[in-house]
Amino acid sequence: MSEEPQDAEVRAELARLRAEVAELRGRTGGGRWRAVVSAVLITLGCVFVPLAGVGFWAANEVSDTERYVENVTPLAGDPTIQNAAATRVTGAVMRALDVQAIVDQVAGRLPPRVGDKLKGLSGPMADGVEGFVRDKVGQVIASDTFQTVWVQANRVAHKQFVAVLSGEGSQLLKVNGGAVSLDLGPIIDRVKQKLVASGLGLAASIPELHPTIELFDSAELVTWQRWYGWLMTLRWALPALALILLALGVWVANSRRRALAGVGIGLMAGMLVLAAALAAGRAAYLGSVARHGLDQAAAADLFDTLVRFLRGGLRTVLVLGLVIAAAAFFTGPSATAVRTRSALKRAIGLAGSRLDTGRFGAWLARNATPVRAGLVALAALVFVFWDRPTGAVVLGITVATLLLLGVVQLLARGS
Repeated sequence: MSEEPQDAEVRAELARLRAEVAELRGRTGGGRWRAVVSAVLITLGCVFVPLAGVGFWAANEVSDTERYVENVTPLAGDPTIQNAAATRVTGAVMRALDVQAIVDQVAGRLPPRVGDKLKGLSGPMADGVEGFVRDKVGQVIASDTFQTVWVQANRVAHKQFVAVLSGEGSQLLKVNGGAVSLDLGPIIDRVKQKLVASGLGLAASIPELHPTIELFDSAELVTWQRWYGWLMTLRWALPALALILLALGVWVANSRRRALAGVGIGLMAGMLVLAAALAAGRAAYLGSVARHGLDQAAAADLFDTLVRFLRGGLRTVLVLGLVIAAAAFFTGPSATAVRTRSALKRAIGLAGSRLDTGRFGAWLARNATPVRAGLVALAALVFVFWDRPTGAVVLGITVATLLLLGVVQLLARGS
């Protein structure tokens, strides 16, 4: 009789253990699915982050004429741009003047002996006129006049460029002969007026000119318009979708710390891919410029100026990803992380062992966790509301937050 209760207890214990094993097996299976879903969500979020950055750049840098003009205005003083502009303007003016034809016309009205000698001087005369024109053009381009013309031409051209991308047509940007070209007529006209005012009376005979600079093949225009349309349509949806996917990925994960580490690594990988895409795009653009016979150095300066804020944002997100991954790692259970935290705690404890903070220290010791959470939240708010944060700003916010957390630990231990 005494064994029956014991047998019942054993059977009950076995049943309980079997139930726990079954529950653990179920959790393990569900845990695998949660890990897969978390990985998919975080991967999609990290894919959308570079697209969101490009969309934000397209909306705020490419589509905004005033911001574009603000970015390219300093290029008017760039020696590379000035040299390229001087070469284009001088070439257009010399082709319009046609010194060789003028000399031949004058020589035809003179006696043969004198005319033949004059024709023999046509080459040196053309070189002299070209040198004079080049000197005057250089003076114009080095003056405030060129900057005014540069700003006005870029403002008008940018509005037309956005019209081309949006499919609304253009007046200054033309699609002819398989290439999209920028009409330089307004710049040539202003420079011609300045040349006449500078004493080159021969420039008054220059007819109305409309030279062009080929920007890219028209075959690429349809692709550019499609991408531009998508980015402008999704410019606000992409950042929100990326943040939602990343947040869901972390929330669903079995280990949210590991998920945060994955977010950090994914952000860094996405920014490296975007950097490679920018480098490839730059190389392709300069190759297209070379095929059209344009100045590669000037084109490189223009490209770098247009994408500098995109590159800056890229570096910022890259550093942010590094900070997130590092934070997730050093708060984890790995031997390196534990040793690092222990060393810091010992150092802070040694520094605060002789520090008496009284009631404040006692209060801080009891409320250290919410205080730390508040500091981290404050750092996040500073980053969010900082206008165009850079990688250096991210590092500065991180270092300042770590120092404040150290002060909290110091004062709390001192109590």
